[in-house]
Amino acid sequence: MKFSNEDVFLDVNETSVNSFLKYAAKAAYDAGYTNDIEKLDQSFLAREQEFSTGLEDGFAIPHAKTTAVKKPGFLYFRLSQPLNWKTYDKKPVTDVFALMVPPENAGDKHLQMLANLSTALLEKDFKEKLRSLSSKEMIAQFINEKIGE
Repeated sequence: MKFSNEDVFLDVNETSVNSFLKYAAKAAYDAGYTNDIEKLDQSFLAREQEFSTGLEDGFAIPHAKTTAVKKPGFLYFRLSQPLNWKTYDKKPVTDVFALMVPPENAGDKHLQMLANLSTALLEKDFKEKLRSLSSKEMIAQFINEKIGE
């Protein structure tokens, strides 16, 4: 799975977690990960209601496991204004990785993606470098280097 600049969204301006998840589902549709925006959005929402996907240091990793997903992958979003998201450090979210997998890849692929991403997000250098990059191409290249399989 290669992460490309079509998987990077900058200056995303949403005002709530719910409106953001809807935006992410539409972005996933545009990037070819789903053919059902509504079903993907519902899957993101259901997961969020189960347990918040907000982490700390301004990051969140919403994820969806649904038949609406055509191929496993993830998208990166940089928000233009921080979102009030339930996080471990009670700070708002500015950067989001949205993970998507079809049920048949739920075990191995999903867990591997989540593990790679979670590990990278524990590194201060990774977060700082990611936030310092301004072009979609540079961000995609960096993500591939650090999280690629």
